Amino acid sequence: MGKEEFFIIDKNPLAGGSLTSWLMLLAENGFRISPRYFSRAAYITFLTTLTSIPRIIERKYDKKFENMDIEPVFIIGHFRSGTTYLHYLIGNDVSMGYVSTFHTMVPGNIIFMKEFLKKLLIASLPETRPMDDVKMNVDYPYEEEYALANLSPHSFYHGWYFPYNMHMYFDRYVLFKDKRYENKWKEVYSYFLKKVAYVTGKRRILLKNPPNTARIKQLLDLYPDAKFIHIYRNPYKVFFSTVRLYQGIMKLFALQNYDMKEIEENIFYFYEAMYDKFFREKDLIDERNYYEIRYEDFIKAPLKYLEDMYNHLSLPGFEKSKHRFIDYIQQQKNYIPNKYKIGKRDKERIYERWHLTIDMWGYD
Repeated sequence: MGKEEFFIIDKNPLAGGSLTSWLMLLAENGFRISPRYFSRAAYITFLTTLTSIPRIIERKYDKKFENMDIEPVFIIGHFRSGTTYLHYLIGNDVSMGYVSTFHTMVPGNIIFMKEFLKKLLIASLPETRPMDDVKMNVDYPYEEEYALANLSPHSFYHGWYFPYNMHMYFDRYVLFKDKRYENKWKEVYSYFLKKVAYVTGKRRILLKNPPNTARIKQLLDLYPDAKFIHIYRNPYKVFFSTVRLYQGIMKLFALQNYDMKEIEENIFYFYEAMYDKFFREKDLIDERNYYEIRYEDFIKAPLKYLEDMYNHLSLPGFEKSKHRFIDYIQQQKNYIPNKYKIGKRDKERIYERWHLTIDMWGYD
C-alpha cells in the first residue's frame, strides 16, 4: 500500500450511497476504519448526508414502478472472463435497457436531480477502469452489484470496502450460507431492477454481475423465464487478471488495511465456491434460456457468436442493432489485453485449486 492512498478520497463508490446503509455498515464492521483511510470515510459521510434529502424525495416515485414486470438477460461468469466486453457489445442493442455507471453510483438519485448529480460523478470518475484501461463513462453499462452496495448493506462488494470481513460478505451475499439474508437481498435486487426499467423505459434489461454466477437459484426465484449467457476463460489468465483487478480496486476503495496475500487466498476460494454452486444450480435453467461461450472462441468471431446467441435465446433486436454491433467490434479491434508470464510454480498452484474447471473446459 503506497502513501498516495491516503490522498485518494473521492473514488469510493459508497459516496453515492445511502446514509442509513453507510451507518449500518460502519456499525456492522465495529466502526473499524484504518487511520490512513479516515479521510475517505469522512468524504463518504459528507456526501451521503448531503444527498439524503434528494433521496427521500425520490422515494415518492417508487409507486410508479412497484408493479413493473422485468425480462432480465443475465451475463454471468467469473471476474475477468470477458463479461465486460460482452456487456458493452450487447449494450448496443436498442431494444434493451441496461444498468449504467450513473445508475450504480447514485442509485437513490437517478430520477430527482439526476443532471446535477451526473455532473458531480463525471468529475470524479476515472477515464478508464483501474484494472484494464477499458474506457469508463457515466452512460456506459456497469454491474449492478455496485448499486446494491449503495442502496443497502446487502452486497458482496462491501468486502472491497471492509476487507477484514471480505470472506463473510461473500458467504453471506453470494453463497447465501445464512438464509436470513437471502430475502433481504432479493428485495433490494428486485426493487433496483424495477427502478432501472422505469428510468430506461425498457422491460428487457441487460445485466452483467460476476457474483450472479453463484446466484442462479435466487435469480430464478425472482425471474423464472430469465435468459442467461455464461462466458468462461482460461482460469490461469483469470487468476492473474483477477489479482490485478483487486490491486486496482483495493487501492481506491479500501477503508481498512489489507494484505494482498490474504486477498489472493480469497480469490482462490471465491472462484472455487462460485463455480461449485453454479455447477449445482445451472441445470435449473431451461436449456432454451441458457447460452454458454468460451471467451477465446468468442473474440475470434464475435458477430457470428452473437447472432447464434440471439437465435438460441429467441432474443429480438439483432438485425435492428447489427450495424451498432459491427461498429463496436471495429472500435475494439486494436485493444490489447494484459499479458501474464505464468511460471511453473504458479501454474501448479492454480491447477491444484482450480483443476475442476481447467479439466472440464479443456485448458492446458
